[in-house]
Amino acid sequence: MSSERAISVPSGVLTKQAPQGRVDRRVQEFRAHVLETAESLFAERGVEATKIDDICIEADVAKRTLCNHFPTKAHIVQALSRDAVSRMVVMIDDARTSGASARERVSLLFTSMFEGEVPRGPIQRESVGAFFHVAHGTPDAADSEIRVSDAILLLLQEGGADELPAGCSAETFAEVILGAIYSTTLEWIHRDDYDVETRTAEVGRFIVSLLPEPAALD
Repeated sequence: MSSERAISVPSGVLTKQAPQGRVDRRVQEFRAHVLETAESLFAERGVEATKIDDICIEADVAKRTLCNHFPTKAHIVQALSRDAVSRMVVMIDDARTSGASARERVSLLFTSMFEGEVPRGPIQRESVGAFFHVAHGTPDAADSEIRVSDAILLLLQEGGADELPAGCSAETFAEVILGAIYSTTLEWIHRDDYDVETRTAEVGRFIVSLLPEPAALD
């Protein structure tokens, strides 16, 4: 096993002399380093094929130290799933603050899901599937779903009820958007021939078409 990097936090290092802020930073840096390494390996090899020992070797950390923070690989996947939820909330918030109308904000949301070069191969599907399962199959699932749902709701409430379809509340339309995101993600995870980028764009355009035109708001 290769030697540990300086960012690791061996057992017993938390002494009274060490400022709490410095200790917290070192712990956060260690966890971030492990998660970044694990995410890279998962994307390259798949979650199932990646072992804890592989992560330790690639991250150059001792297995005992890593397991103090992440007792099992499932804990790493769970942490990465929470990070993915946080990134999605940020993406939704960016769309909310950037769009001038509900139509534009929702359009920006669906467009931003596929900005940049994102791999779409079988290994990536397996990794996303593992994160998705954790995000919706654990006691923490409700919290993650509420965070995303609340962010979408705030996006829709930004412009007021007049920017929504007649007779449709922001809560109901938020459920429509969330359901569309989940359904396209699940289709991609389970179907090799599913063009997730094209289908998500089409679904996004359809949802946007349900919203009133800005001119109709005058």
